[in-house]
Amino acid sequence: MLINKLLFFILLFSSAIFAKGMPKEYFEIKDREKQKIYFFEYIYKLSKNENEKILKERNFVKNILNSNLLNIDTNSDEFLKLLKIKKKYRIKKLYDLKSYMSKIDVIPPALSLSQAAIESGWGKSRFVKEANNIFGHWTYNSKIGMIPKQRNAGAKHFIRVFKTMQASVNAYMLNLNRNNAYKAFHKERYAIRLKNKKPTGLKLSQTMINYSGIAEEYLRILKKVILKNNLKKYDKRFYQQIK
Repeated sequence: MLINKLLFFILLFSSAIFAKGMPKEYFEIKDREKQKIYFFEYIYKLSKNENEKILKERNFVKNILNSNLLNIDTNSDEFLKLLKIKKKYRIKKLYDLKSYMSKIDVIPPALSLSQAAIESGWGKSRFVKEANNIFGHWTYNSKIGMIPKQRNAGAKHFIRVFKTMQASVNAYMLNLNRNNAYKAFHKERYAIRLKNKKPTGLKLSQTMINYSGIAEEYLRILKKVILKNNLKKYDKRFYQQIK
């Protein structure tokens, strides 16, 4: 009896960890507007989780680099953590605070929610259902990818497979923060911070020209999704919650 109960909880735990795509109840919602709200609320929670982790890293770096660098113990856990963060975000100079602050910062929810809706077909694409891939990430590693149905002959890319939806959001945010393809995004966000203002998804969405092959059209679509669905309220909520 005890063994059966143990097996039950193992299976339950495993199914929760490796579940694919949006929750079942999402697809049971018949009202289009209510379904969209569910989608945004669900992705918002995932993005908030990652943003909070990013802010912890940001504050850690700010504190350690604003301290007396001459007294930093290079054998300390703090120094080793700084090295790890430097590598993670591909920072060139170890003590360059500006580089860290440009790359280690939040992705405003209005931006992540609009991109999630566009890239995943509102959570209904094959990539989401089979790979937990919300943001259309590619990979050239066959061990962590699946072949796109319409991949051109000779193409070698795969659709990245994630164990969880949370992992997909993590990869998306790290990609935006450390990839040099988004230098305009880093520069604009940093400039906003220098003015003691909060970065917004609507403003930063117009730096995403390199995210999609359709370039300027992609920027127009992002802006339309943000405004039509009033996603600015999620930015406001987030900044209120992290005060």
